[in-house]
Amino acid sequence: MGSRFLCRKVQNTNVITSSLTSWEDTDGSFCLFNDDSELSLSEQPLGDLLYQAGTSSAVWAIGSNAICKVKTWTNGMDMESDTLAFVKANFPNIPVPDIIYAWLDEKLSRSFLILKRVQGNTLAQVWPSLTPEKRDGIASAVAQFCFELTNLTSNKFQSATGHGVLEPFMNVRAKDSHPSWKPRLLGPMSASSHQSYLQRISRIYKPPVTTAFHFYHADLGPTNLLISDDGKIKAILDWESAGFYPKYWVTLKPYMSLGFCLPAADDRYAWADLLPAKLAEMGFVLDMADVAWYKALDLSFLDTDMFRDG
Repeated sequence: MGSRFLCRKVQNTNVITSSLTSWEDTDGSFCLFNDDSELSLSEQPLGDLLYQAGTSSAVWAIGSNAICKVKTWTNGMDMESDTLAFVKANFPNIPVPDIIYAWLDEKLSRSFLILKRVQGNTLAQVWPSLTPEKRDGIASAVAQFCFELTNLTSNKFQSATGHGVLEPFMNVRAKDSHPSWKPRLLGPMSASSHQSYLQRISRIYKPPVTTAFHFYHADLGPTNLLISDDGKIKAILDWESAGFYPKYWVTLKPYMSLGFCLPAADDRYAWADLLPAKLAEMGFVLDMADVAWYKALDLSFLDTDMFRDG
């Protein structure tokens, strides 16, 4: 797995004790070993490819009970495992997958995250079969989770652990020489620096920035919500963009991002409409002036490091 570790399915408990970590599967156990192990390891793929986004990220199944998520990484970027640990420590009632093992492969500029597999289907998959009441209940639950998350604030625009934020929708375009696969971070920024950044990219009115930034998942689209057979939220996935954001971003992001759309054409914007409606009940009301501001942004390249604090 990457350039550092090897993974193998075993039945021998003596082998398990010599591994870095292990987890049970339906008919044996999977173990992770250093790549200098003298064990004879199969070079066959361990599981099915579940998801791939070009060369930037992919998710594989490892047996029946685990997945491995591989993501491109750049210097100063949070690992998703750190964000998940942060969420578990601060919001124990919010359902997130359990971490088995995580590491950074600097040689490949990739982060690796092995998670316990959560059984369920994405909201995008089950949406057509849900009753209006079930859809409404899921949206209310997600809005409540958002409300709880945003009660935690910071005096900086930053990631969970104080680094730059991975939010392409708030970032300017990359310069032509920047590798397309390489993530670009924004921040961290103090309130005054963030205000200066917005001033630089704004053509018209810009939303106010207070001294408090609110913790927010920032990608609560229908493919990142796992739903049980009875219509409950089993897990919220993909926390790599989570961080402390201006309050207006909580409602503006669902409106602007196609990631909140459903696959079926006749229901395409149903989730993108329903979630903000429930957020409004929690006090997060979409201001159409913010929408007009965002659509008019000048996102041509500039050196965002000049606004960076820390």
